[in-house]
Amino acid sequence: MHILFVQCLLYSCWLSQNSWKRPVSLQNKPVPTAVTPPWTLFCAAVDNYGDIGVCWRLARQLRQEYGIAVELWVDDWAALARFLSEPSIASQDSHVVQGVHFRHWHSPWVVSAQSLERIAASAVIIEAFACSLPPSLISAMANSAEPALWLNLEYLSAEDWVKECHALPSPQSVPNAAGAPVGLNKYFFFPGFVEGTGGVLREAGLLERHASLQSALPLARSAFLAPFALSNELFEDRRCLVMSLFCYEGLALCSLLAALVEAEESTLCLVPEGRSLRSVQSFFELDEEPVPGTVLRRGSLTLVVLPFSGQDDYDRLLSICDFNIVRGEDSFVRAQFAGRPMLWHLYPQHQGAHLPKMEAFFSLYSEQSEPEAALHGFWSSWNQGEDCRDLWHHLRPQLPALQRQARSWQQKLAQRPDLAANLVQFYRERVEINGTEGAC
Repeated sequence: MHILFVQCLLYSCWLSQNSWKRPVSLQNKPVPTAVTPPWTLFCAAVDNYGDIGVCWRLARQLRQEYGIAVELWVDDWAALARFLSEPSIASQDSHVVQGVHFRHWHSPWVVSAQSLERIAASAVIIEAFACSLPPSLISAMANSAEPALWLNLEYLSAEDWVKECHALPSPQSVPNAAGAPVGLNKYFFFPGFVEGTGGVLREAGLLERHASLQSALPLARSAFLAPFALSNELFEDRRCLVMSLFCYEGLALCSLLAALVEAEESTLCLVPEGRSLRSVQSFFELDEEPVPGTVLRRGSLTLVVLPFSGQDDYDRLLSICDFNIVRGEDSFVRAQFAGRPMLWHLYPQHQGAHLPKMEAFFSLYSEQSEPEAALHGFWSSWNQGEDCRDLWHHLRPQLPALQRQARSWQQKLAQRPDLAANLVQFYRERVEINGTEGAC
């Protein structure tokens, strides 16, 4: 315990000089100039915190790196309060965090005439993930002398058709106050991994923060896990694999836990709160779903249940692990920038509709090596809900080679313009072309 205390003290000193949250340089980007009027985003929280997470990252980056005033409307206010770790806002209708103005999107949406006019005069109005703007706002946009640039920010995909659909206008006929039809363009903006798409979220300094944390990995790992009083033997054993597990429940997960239990090498499995705990409960034959702080041991496996955390702490978790299992869009992208081998657990769809999405991404991600063939087999079996025990035993020796590949992909992805940069550039181009933003 004394050794762990010393490690944590040293790490605290390091962290004071290398804070994850400290502002960093904007990677040769010009100093942002204010864009007026502000941008407005609407977010309907379909997948609990995932949609909120993406919109929050985007809004924060637009504010911090481009000087854009952002108003973010969120319908699930309780989810937002927990996501921001600020329960007091549950009784409020608005809240400001790091310069981003959150607003409660009630149903029905009722705002004053003055507020409606102000929102309609935004430079850009974004409906995230196919949510529908309030009809009164669309009508107000039709009556605006300079309509906002109207964007539908779509879900992330690596499929080929995304390039063909990205940034295409969808003409909308909207009646104005006099009842006459007014033509507005709604543009579909698709995030993606290749040229011709909208890119993915990557704030300034992200890769540098990962590199700094991973350079101090033993201390960083010990400090992150200090609250759980784990044995130092886990950290001293270089063969011990540290894995994060943020996925859906099911047979594949239970089979992986079984493989980790029977493996010759030890594994430390870190499981944030979420649906995967249902399978953890079943596998360990627990009467109740384990709560944060629970430490479970069986065979070569030590499993720790982590409390719900903010985005910065989750980024740290991805960085200190040797292998990450992730789900959803936000964690999927963040795992790639952590530069660690990973598995993407897609949301299961009827008749395997999610599998082409997996294959499309893996074809970009893979460099067609033998270790990647083992990784592909593991991904494929997992996303079909199959027993993955033997596949994991085959995959684990390949992880050092997969680490090099993951770092290579991280660097390739970082060379492309990010989503926020592409959105700002798209707006500027529309202004230059049209003079006004959204008019047909």
